[in-house]
Amino acid sequence: VPVAEKLGHSQRVDRHVLDLAMVELETHESLHLAINISGFTVTDRSWLRRLSGLVGGRPEIARRLIVEITETAALYDFEDSLRFVSAVRALGCRVSLDDFGVGFTGFRHLQTFPVDTVKIDGSFVRGVAQNEANQEFIDTLLGMARSFGMETVAECVETQADMDFLLGRGVTYLQGWELGAPALAHPALAHSALPVNAG
Repeated sequence: VPVAEKLGHSQRVDRHVLDLAMVELETHESLHLAINISGFTVTDRSWLRRLSGLVGGRPEIARRLIVEITETAALYDFEDSLRFVSAVRALGCRVSLDDFGVGFTGFRHLQTFPVDTVKIDGSFVRGVAQNEANQEFIDTLLGMARSFGMETVAECVETQADMDFLLGRGVTYLQGWELGAPALAHPALAHSALPVNAG
C-alpha cells in the first residue's frame, strides 16, 4: 500500500476494492464487510461519487458496508476528513476510525468526529493484560467511546489473557490471532473479527 500511495495509484486500488466489496455484499445478504481506504482517498471526490452511485437508494447494502480510515489520515486534514465521514454516513454506510492511539491527538477530536466504531491500535492491545499503562489508555478510550455512542474493536488480540482482560472491560469486538489467523478464504466464510457482549 505505501508503494501504491507513493506512485499515485492508491485511489485506483481503493476504487477496485470498493467494486469487489459491492459484489460480495450483493451476493451474500448476511455479510457485513469493512474496507480500508488510503488517506488520499479521503479527499478523492470521484471515490465518494462512486460510492454514492453504488449504494445510493440501497440501504440494505449501505448498512452492511464499513469504511475504515486511519486516525493518522483523519488528523492530517481534519476538516476534509470530517466532510468525508459525514458524506459516507449520510449514504447509510458506517465509518470506523482505524489504528486509534497512534496519532496521540485523537482524544480531543473524537467527540466531534462522527464515526461509528473506534479500532484500538494493536500496539496498545498486545500484552495489555500485563501492561498497566496500556490498560489505563484502553479504559479511558472505552469510557469516551461509550459516552459518544461508539463501538470499539481491539486489534491484535493474540493471547487468552489479553482477550479475557478486554472482554472484562467491555470491548465490543475482538480481532486477532487468538480468534483466528488471517486467511485468503472467501469473506463470507472468514471469521477474523467476532462480536462479543459488551455487557
